[in-house]
Parts: sequence; C-alpha cells; structure tokens
Amino acid sequence: MTTRSVATANSTNGAIILVFGLFLFSFQDVIIKHFSDHLSVLQVVFYRGLVAMMIILTLFIVMRQHIPLLSRRPPLMLARGLLGFCSYTCYYLAVAAMPLAEVVSITFTMPLFVTAMSALVLREKVGLHRWGAVVVGFIGVLIILSPQGEFNALAVAFAFGAAISYACHSIITRFLGSHDYPLTIAFNAIAIFTLASAALSLAMYFGLLNISSDHPSLAFFSRDWAPVQGFDLLLILAIGIIAAVGFFCLSKAYCLAEASAIAPFEFSYILWAVMVGYIFWSEVPGLTTIIGVMVLGGSSLYIGYRERRAQRLEYESGRSRIGELLPQE
Repeated sequence: MTTRSVATANSTNGAIILVFGLFLFSFQDVIIKHFSDHLSVLQVVFYRGLVAMMIILTLFIVMRQHIPLLSRRPPLMLARGLLGFCSYTCYYLAVAAMPLAEVVSITFTMPLFVTAMSALVLREKVGLHRWGAVVVGFIGVLIILSPQGEFNALAVAFAFGAAISYACHSIITRFLGSHDYPLTIAFNAIAIFTLASAALSLAMYFGLLNISSDHPSLAFFSRDWAPVQGFDLLLILAIGIIAAVGFFCLSKAYCLAEASAIAPFEFSYILWAVMVGYIFWSEVPGLTTIIGVMVLGGSSLYIGYRERRAQRLEYESGRSRIGELLPQE
C-alpha cells in the first residue's frame, strides 16, 4: 500500500471515529442540560470524571501494554487541560440558558479564532483569503444572533468564551512536538477536568469564590452540591461512559489523521445538536439561525481548504528544493 493510500485510509478512519465521538457527546449535552436546573455543573463534571477515569484505568490494565499514564509534556498538557475545562464549562453554562443548536453554532466560531491567533500569536502567514473568511464567519454569527425574541447576553458570552478557550487549547496543541498515546491524552484531560471542578467547588464552599444569581447559567455554576440518587445516578454513569469513549475517540482521530483532513467533520456536531434539540425539547432552529450556520460553516470550511492548500504547496516546494540539491544524471 502506498504512502498516499495509507494517508487516505487514516483520514477516512479518523473522520469516522471523530463523527462517532461527537455523536456520543451530543447525548451528553442532553443529560447535562437536564441537570442544569437542580445540580451544580462542577458536581456533574467531577462525578463524570471519576466514572470516566475508572473506565480508562481499567482499559490500561486490560490492554497490558506499556502505555504511560501521564503525559510526556506535563506543563503543556496541564495548560491544554485547563483551557479544555474552561471551554467545556463555559459551553455547559451556555447550554443551561440557550437552545442547544445556537450554543453549538456560536462555539463553532473556534476555527475563526484559531486562524486569527495563528497570525497574531504564532506569527503564521495568513493571507487575505483566510482573513476574508474570518470576517464572513463573524457575519454568520451576527445573523445567528439577530433578534428573534429574548437575547441572553450572558449565555452568548459563555458560548464565545467556550470558543475562545478552545481555540487557545488548539494553539497550545500545535506546540506539542509529538503526540502522546490517545488513551494517555484522554486520561490526562479527564483527570484535569475532575481536579479543576473539585478545586473550584472547594473555593466556593470555603467562601473564596462567591457567585449568587438567579440566571440559569450562573445558578448552574454556583449551586450547592446535592445528593445524586435514582435515575440521576444512572445518568451520571452514562455521561462518565460517554466521556471516556468520547475523549478517546477525539484523541484517537487526531492522532490517526492530520487535523486539516478531519477538522471539517467537526461540523457534524451541529447536525447532532439540531437533532437532539428537536427530539428532546422540540427546538426548531429559525431561518436566520440556519442561514447563519451555513455562512459560518462555509467560511470555516474555506479556511480549512486554504490551510490544506498552503500545506500542499509548502510540501511540493520542499520536494522541489530537495530535487535541485540531488545530483543530476
């Protein structure tokens, strides 16, 4: 099998694994939105993490392979994990107060922020085409947020916070010279999520962090921990399983294939969000939301296309320079 055919097979398998993982996470959103009116998001994330870590530790034992439990780059993994925790927490807080499809759509401004940060932070060359796509993408967001009734500014801010922190998470990932094992990445991410949720909960318990509000998002964050019994206990076990399998799928997908090849498939998450929003809460996206999502999705896909094109041209240019250096017959 040629190198090109292997890369194609890896990209296909990576895309399938990614889409499956995102499909699982859409059902996690349903469960966490269910918890948003009577539990604390930090409590949910903590219990979910405990269940997920036990599952992954069991896999470490069953697989009997010499796979390290901790990352080979602890500082970068810690920064990456904390940004991921911030992103997911902001996302859950937005979900508590907004329709799921709108939250997901705003969160998917992440590729726009990654492009901007690549130019401003990493000093990567970003041409007019990609800057233009960034502008068009934010126009799509404005269309999504056009007045359709009550505008929940705080929930929108949390959704943008999720997008920005996930973009920073992606930028840090680019600094990682080599990948850890997918199972190691999943375990480290979940462990950091669990410890961070416990630390914030303790800070609020001892009065170091005081947040009191009737707003659905802030109430979900600051609510005291409550006993989890009956059906809610089964749901906690379910999201723990989803987290273990889902994080492994995402880690495996990006270790198996190039990010530029499978990143566009992350937009399948919007379809899953629309589907579960309709099934569980009868949420039907308005016309402006659909148009905005199409504009935002188109701009993000175009950014991905331009990045792949730039990588291909750079690769071909490198091969040409190597050919010039080789002795001619």
